[in-house]
Amino acid sequence: MLRTILLYGLVAMVGLGCGADRKLQVVKASGEVLVGGKPAEGALVVFHPQEKDRERDVKPFAKTDAQGKFVLNTYEEGDGATPGEYKVTIVWNKADGPAPKFSFSEEGGKSTGPDRLGGRYGNPANTSLWKTVKKGEANLFKFELN
Repeated sequence: MLRTILLYGLVAMVGLGCGADRKLQVVKASGEVLVGGKPAEGALVVFHPQEKDRERDVKPFAKTDAQGKFVLNTYEEGDGATPGEYKVTIVWNKADGPAPKFSFSEEGGKSTGPDRLGGRYGNPANTSLWKTVKKGEANLFKFELN
């Protein structure tokens, strides 16, 4: 539990430190992560804005629950994400492994550590996951991974 709280705090602080001074409008956005058809409990989901003027904005993030479901957080818990195009990273750490380590740079962020997904979706530079958050729509995202 302490690792989860520290992880959320780290992601929020890094995002706030890199973001613009403006607070952008957000819309509700949620989804689920399945791996091999089963819920990925405890996976970290981060949406990385792709518009050039938003590269340094706060990154919406969430942690999946026991059913693999998540609700994105940007400025407050469960507030959603700003409409736009996103690359999505997902890291699913082993339950008995150490907490993930994060690094952020001009190119984006990445996580290192024991990832059950083998790092395939953990780096925004090479993730194959893309989503669009739209104003006035449900913004329910399903990630079915192998």
